[in-house]
Amino acid sequence: MTEEVQPEQVAAAAPAVSLLQPAVQPYLRILHVNDSTDDQVVFQAACRKGNVPFNWHVADSAEKGISYLRTLVEQSSQVPVCWPDLILLDICMPLVSGFEVLKFVRATPELRHLPVVIFSGNENPRNQEQSMKLGANLFLLKPSDFDDIVSLARDLYRLVSSMKQSGAAGAH
Repeated sequence: MTEEVQPEQVAAAAPAVSLLQPAVQPYLRILHVNDSTDDQVVFQAACRKGNVPFNWHVADSAEKGISYLRTLVEQSSQVPVCWPDLILLDICMPLVSGFEVLKFVRATPELRHLPVVIFSGNENPRNQEQSMKLGANLFLLKPSDFDDIVSLARDLYRLVSSMKQSGAAGAH
């Protein structure tokens, strides 16, 4: 004969089960502005391998990145919008450079609070100087080793999470 399980027995067992489940880290919204599909795919793969919970929006040109951000600003006066938690920005792109995106972000009051990380393969020291002068929060050179990209993705997640928790990234 099978014994019936009473609802209070299930409720009593539920907390023990939930203690065994791993804590789920919250997703962070990333706007990745990069003209290289390879770079986009590699960084997203590194995040998957490192269990880094980034929710991606990708713009494949500086113009599209600015357009996306401009649309968020316009919409924010009418409806709540989901601001990116981080803008990951390449600077060496055809036609319009990532510097223009950075200038737009820092010149727009609704966006000024967003952290911007320059993620570049160009080692020219002037690019780093210009990035910081224009208001980037961080300048990172793209590693060539995949495991280094995984580590970098984890570090970025921790950094942006701590900025968000401390209010340094600002909430809109």
